[in-house]
Amino acid sequence: MMQSIAVTDIHGNVRIYELLLRVAATWKATSLFITGDLAPSAILESSPGECADGAALQRDFFCHDFIPLFEAFLVNHRHTDVYVIMGNDDRRANEELLLAFDQRVSNFHLINDRLVELRESRQMKRFFPDDVSMLYVCGYPYVTPGAGLLMDWVKYDNGLHLRPAGMDPCADLFEAGIHSVPIDGRETRTTIADDLARFETFMQRTHTNSSNRPGRLPYDPARTIHLFHSPPYGTQLDLAAPFGSVDRVRRNEHVGSSEIRRFIERTQPYLVLCGHCHESAVLGSYRDQLGETRCVNPGSQTHLNVLSLVQFDVEDPTKMTQLYVNAD
Repeated sequence: MMQSIAVTDIHGNVRIYELLLRVAATWKATSLFITGDLAPSAILESSPGECADGAALQRDFFCHDFIPLFEAFLVNHRHTDVYVIMGNDDRRANEELLLAFDQRVSNFHLINDRLVELRESRQMKRFFPDDVSMLYVCGYPYVTPGAGLLMDWVKYDNGLHLRPAGMDPCADLFEAGIHSVPIDGRETRTTIADDLARFETFMQRTHTNSSNRPGRLPYDPARTIHLFHSPPYGTQLDLAAPFGSVDRVRRNEHVGSSEIRRFIERTQPYLVLCGHCHESAVLGSYRDQLGETRCVNPGSQTHLNVLSLVQFDVEDPTKMTQLYVNAD
């Protein structure tokens, strides 16, 4: 049994991170997946200077809390690998910090737009070459507009360019939004649909093997665990609290990506882990099924100092359970 843990949207709560690593050590987890929104949410920004302050706040968190905490854990738990993507609240300006950590510590993997081997499956395959399939992990951190002003990890879902309710239809979303890194016009003008239509090529730009050396790994959705920050649209995983009412009845809102859903339905990945919608595990469920693909959003109760996690066997993802652990 390959003991694995999935969590999301911890938003810089150090007590929750400490509890998570204690749980991982107690369970002797071999893989830990974190699907975005790693750092504390900065104050609302309205100018480049304030954006720089928000990036600095998160940089301090990564340098003084996140990286030292995980490095101490991973150095003493070589059997555990951590796979991480950033989320819409994480400043892209700090991506280089995590990439440097990835290069320095062999069992930490930042997989924004990347494909890597699942190390535990490589180890198992050495002992059972005919019985264990090689598995991979890839990450895609982008979300659709509407979750705030920070645009670092935001793309339109598709060519319709749907905007958040109430936004000026003539405004340029990416010009009006906040960026912690210079805008790459070519990158922001691609959509989630564009990326997923050529996902194999998209991942091959940054392939690495388990030794962190450049290489060309095969991309096969049926053998790849996909980490998305955004959940697929219209599922139990993308429910948010009601924004309004229909016929005076308050209804929960679906806020995920329709293109991520189409991609899952089309390619049927081995397993999908996502996040972004904190309350979906309560309003809906922590798991849903799209065809043969199990999709999971552990949800987040970090504001209550409660760790929300999903424990599962990566060799058989149907064997899973959700747990809440109080950090107080």
